[in-house]
Amino acid sequence: MGWMAKGQGMKSISKRIGSLIATVLALSILSTRLEASQCFDISKGQPEHLFGQLTYRIFPGSPNFEDVTSGDEPEPAYILRLDSPICLTGDEFVSEENQFSTVQISGTPATQALLRSLVGKEVGVRLSDQAGAITAHHHAPLLATAVEVYLSQNTTEEYGTAATTVRAFYYALEQGDGVQAAKYVIPEKRSHGPLSAAAITAFYGHLKQPLQLTSIEPQDADKFLARYGFASKSGICVGRSIVHTVRRGSKNLISSIRALDGC
Repeated sequence: MGWMAKGQGMKSISKRIGSLIATVLALSILSTRLEASQCFDISKGQPEHLFGQLTYRIFPGSPNFEDVTSGDEPEPAYILRLDSPICLTGDEFVSEENQFSTVQISGTPATQALLRSLVGKEVGVRLSDQAGAITAHHHAPLLATAVEVYLSQNTTEEYGTAATTVRAFYYALEQGDGVQAAKYVIPEKRSHGPLSAAAITAFYGHLKQPLQLTSIEPQDADKFLARYGFASKSGICVGRSIVHTVRRGSKNLISSIRALDGC
């Protein structure tokens, strides 16, 4: 009788272990499904940031939405092809059951020229005015305005180089903070001239649309090409500058900047 009771006890333990494993697997599958079904809620201003390849397409519009060469009106649009599919909730015109990988992007006065210059590139965008597609004039399930657009860059490659100084300088320009920006400039140019704290704040602190850094590309160990855009009272700039750096003790500092596009 003892061995029978012992055997039955082992079977009971085995069943419990099997039941526990099945429960863990079920919870794991449920968790995976929940993660897969998570969507952006556009009623809450989501998604705020997306990444993908920026493309430019001309779609056929009215009256038939079939073929421009047959008389339909051409409707040009920027389309962001996402790195990963998404879905949406929070609007009667969207459904979390539908996953998609394209977003129709429009620009602002400050980002329109940047969009044009970055077609074909892998970019990141910060969005506003998110809405689901409603009519045939909408050419992706999600429509949004790009208030910021920039090249997707692996900044880890900049570690240990002067590029970190250049990037920090332009980040300070984005905030219109001349005092912070001047810290990355050689000391003899911090108190007077175009790289002084006062001059930087006077210009970049009063733009209609703040400067936005697009990319930093090394040209040499101490020379970098910076791309950026902003809107001032005189117009919109999509500019490039050559930034030279020098080594002062243990620090890389900016010695000069030469604008290539007049802004």
